[in-house]
Amino acid sequence: MGIDYQVTLGDEIVAARQRANLTQEELAARTGLSVRSIRNLESARVLRPRPATVRLIRDALGLPGPSSPPPRPRPMQLPLDVPGFTGRVAQLAQLDRLFDGGPRRMSTVVVCALVGRPGIGKTALALHWAHRFAARFADGVLHVDLSGNRAQRSPASPSDALGCLIEALAVPAGGIPRGLDARVGLYRSLLAGRRMLIVLDDARDADQVRPLLPGAAGCMVLVTSRDRLTGLVAGEVAHPVVLDRLAPEEAYELLRARLGAHRLAAEPEAVRGIVAHCQGVPRTLAVVAACAAVQPGVSLTALARQLR
Repeated sequence: MGIDYQVTLGDEIVAARQRANLTQEELAARTGLSVRSIRNLESARVLRPRPATVRLIRDALGLPGPSSPPPRPRPMQLPLDVPGFTGRVAQLAQLDRLFDGGPRRMSTVVVCALVGRPGIGKTALALHWAHRFAARFADGVLHVDLSGNRAQRSPASPSDALGCLIEALAVPAGGIPRGLDARVGLYRSLLAGRRMLIVLDDARDADQVRPLLPGAAGCMVLVTSRDRLTGLVAGEVAHPVVLDRLAPEEAYELLRARLGAHRLAAEPEAVRGIVAHCQGVPRTLAVVAACAAVQPGVSLTALARQLR
């Protein structure tokens, strides 16, 4: 048991001294303090002794030091990385440069806006980069699906998204305030001094994102959206990372990663047709590759004919 320095310092010293079967004089001799100092501490005449005095008494009585606070949680909320991720060399390099110039130097919050048309691979790129760099964020990774463009779901409100993020930071549901402003304040307080990556997937617009941004340096935020997030680029100096169609060679690599080089080599003309008809859209290529994978008896030529 350690000494409670703030509440019952004198009582704790008396109890520990008596357990050690020492007189005040003997404790004074062990510590090198005066008997008067020991008496003043035990009688609560001195409520806040110098740390050096406390250490001397603690060592003389064989007491442990003050208990350390429990370690802060390190959430790792990333969904599965995209198997066989290919391409996007320029965009990955851009994110690498932004990381090297941002949270590692603890000078600013780095916000990256990954924008592009539906199915172009924004989420895949964000998750792939996040998995590569997750270990470099000492305090963990947060992820929230904002459902900004999901036909089956309404967009998440900033308040609801904050509730999920705050809960991931080990705040019990009963400790999460109700109001948006209060949640923003608590969220930013929890992130202060931490080095974290926050992935905000499928944002509807800048207004949905702003309350979810950290307020202090040290964090990096990846936002994916069909919207260009011009307001975020202008107001919060977000760095736009624009995704377009895959080049034909990148599309071929995606199919090869999903189906294997031997299957593509057997029907090169069909592969060229599939690549041309999918027009470099990763989601379309992935769907075609999935159809081919679950129907190994169907030729790629037949699939290319269906696309035509």
